Amino acid sequence: MRYALFAAAVIDLIFSAALQAEPNKLGTVPSDALQKPAEVQKATPSGPDTTTESFGDWSIICGAPAAGSNERSCEVDTTLTVRGQTAPIARIAFVRQAKDKPTRIVALVPVNVTIASGVKIESDPGKSGVNLTFKSCVPAACIADGDTSKEQVQGFRTQSKAGQITFADASGKTASLQFSLHGLDQALDTFFKRQEK
Repeated sequence: MRYALFAAAVIDLIFSAALQAEPNKLGTVPSDALQKPAEVQKATPSGPDTTTESFGDWSIICGAPAAGSNERSCEVDTTLTVRGQTAPIARIAFVRQAKDKPTRIVALVPVNVTIASGVKIESDPGKSGVNLTFKSCVPAACIADGDTSKEQVQGFRTQSKAGQITFADASGKTASLQFSLHGLDQALDTFFKRQEK
C-alpha cells in the first residue's frame, strides 16, 4: 500500500514538467535529431509544495507528502531536449522508496514508441545497462521503470562520459539519446544521505 502511494507521488512529480509540453513535440522525434546528443534542460516544477535543488545537470525534486504521510516524495532527475527544440524529449529519474529498498530508474519518453522493446539506460554506452519495462502511457508520454543493483548505481555515479537512453519508435527504428552524468554523483549522495536520517 505504501509503495502504491509513493509510486503515485513519483508519477505526479515526473509528469509535472512533461504534461505542460506540447504533445505533438513529445510524440514525434525527427530521426536526424536523435543522432545528436540531447541537451539537459533544467526543469522548473510548479506548485508551492515542490522544491528543487540543482547539482550540475541533475536535480533533486521533492513534492508534497502523500496522503497520510509526513514524508516528502523525492527523486533525482534530469530532463533531455533535442537541439533546436524547447519541449522535453525524455526525462530520467532515480527514485528509492526507503533506504532498505532498491533504487529504481524511471524514464519518461515520447508516446511514439514500441512498447515491447522497453527502454535501456546505460552509464557507459556499449556495455550492459539497465533495462526498463513500460508501465503506462498518457497522451503526452510513456513511463518505463526498473530496479537497479548497487553496482549499476555505482556505475552511473563514477562515469565521466555521457550516458545513453535507447528506445524504439513506433516504426521499430532505434532512437538513442546521450545525457550528461555531471552532478549525478553529488545529487544521489545527497538524496541517499537524507534517507539515512
